[in-house]
Amino acid sequence: MIEHVQGIKGEKLNQIAQIWLDANLDAHSFIDPTYWANYYDGVKKELAKAELFVFEKDGQIRGFLGIDGNYIAGLFVAKKYRGQGIGSQLLAAAKQSRSELTLSVYEKNSRAYHFYIKEGFQEENHELDKVTDEFAVNMKWARDGGVEDGG
Repeated sequence: MIEHVQGIKGEKLNQIAQIWLDANLDAHSFIDPTYWANYYDGVKKELAKAELFVFEKDGQIRGFLGIDGNYIAGLFVAKKYRGQGIGSQLLAAAKQSRSELTLSVYEKNSRAYHFYIKEGFQEENHELDKVTDEFAVNMKWARDGGVEDGG
């Protein structure tokens, strides 16, 4: 159900880009919707070459996680599939591939913030996103044991 891919195209790219837009509009009502619409084309181009974990079932992409190095650029689940453990499964797949993960979540996105706390992430700091004028929480997860991966 979860595929780890480097870049995506065609109808799958369209589905992922639409999930990205819909989820951002839904989760970030405190940010002007035109902000997300203005970034849509650029984000779609980045998604086409990004490292992704994609959750697909019955030919339908239900969610995805984008990652850049150890930084989770985004975790998005289509609205009608939320609350079914897809986000946790995507995060578990990312955790298996890394010994450490970081991310940033808007303070006002309390649902996402609490999800990441439940998933073992800890706050590192808060900073102002100068583009949106909203505060974001930078968070980090590290595999237990503190053993260096070495490569």
